[in-house]
Amino acid sequence: MIHRILIFILLFLFSACDYKIQNEGQFKPIFYKSNYVTWWDVQYGQEETQNMDIYLRGNEYVSRDSHNVRLTGKQPPTIIFAHGSAWYFSDKRKHEHYISPFLQKGYNVVNLNYAKKEGVAKATKDYRKALLYLLRNNNRFHLDLNNIVLAGASAGAYMSTFLAVAQNCNEPEKSFTDSLKIIASINIMGGGDNCNEIYYNLKNHQNQWWRNVGQSLVTNQNKADSILLAWCPSEYLDENDPPIFITFGEKDQFLDSSGNTSFPKKLASFNIPHEVVTYPNSGHGFLTEDYNDMFIRIFNFIDKYIK
Repeated sequence: MIHRILIFILLFLFSACDYKIQNEGQFKPIFYKSNYVTWWDVQYGQEETQNMDIYLRGNEYVSRDSHNVRLTGKQPPTIIFAHGSAWYFSDKRKHEHYISPFLQKGYNVVNLNYAKKEGVAKATKDYRKALLYLLRNNNRFHLDLNNIVLAGASAGAYMSTFLAVAQNCNEPEKSFTDSLKIIASINIMGGGDNCNEIYYNLKNHQNQWWRNVGQSLVTNQNKADSILLAWCPSEYLDENDPPIFITFGEKDQFLDSSGNTSFPKKLASFNIPHEVVTYPNSGHGFLTEDYNDMFIRIFNFIDKYIK
């Protein structure tokens, strides 16, 4: 019995470790002496799906009544994460495996929900609305809004990249105030070019359920091309856009290979710093070894651009 308890304690301590990135690209486990103060299901709008979980970095100690204590002073960078699932289904907490490495690293993390089955445009507007809510209410959360990283997987990555590059455009419904400083975007399986291809791939899918998913991406099937073009990351690129990290599995059945190759080329044409990492044996989701390697590279990428 004592042996089992000791094993449990060791596993718990290891799971509470932060992982410091080394030059050789390996994890070095160190004790991460911090807790989190978490705000669950914070409503950033009136609609049911307009909510988010906010994980705020804590201190290594707890209060006398055993409550976590928020870290004061200089804050770590803020990761805004949007989950995937084709703008059609799922929930933020079903994708927590993507935010747990950011928490282990010690960032402040916001995990978003947004509109489902109402189109790419509506979901992206929700995402932007959440960011503006954080700005207006930062006296409650005390986030570092000068070091924001927009991250996501699949559909969430697409929106994160779009908002990162559209932040300085001249369209009011897509741009941001200068008080929000987006320093990087993390695009995990999200694409960014040839933005109507996923619509046609899904709309013409052999399975009716996936055809329904495809049709839900736009509110007007007759204007699908123009709607998706208006919310396509590659259409909003300029030389002032933040750095973008792109990663995907080469066996991904949902991402078009031409879009994956053309988007980095367009980033290069505008001299936008970027890094592309692909994994030959992973698909729309990652093998464990690829997942671990990916986050090592993501952390190194973010570290380059923290102000």
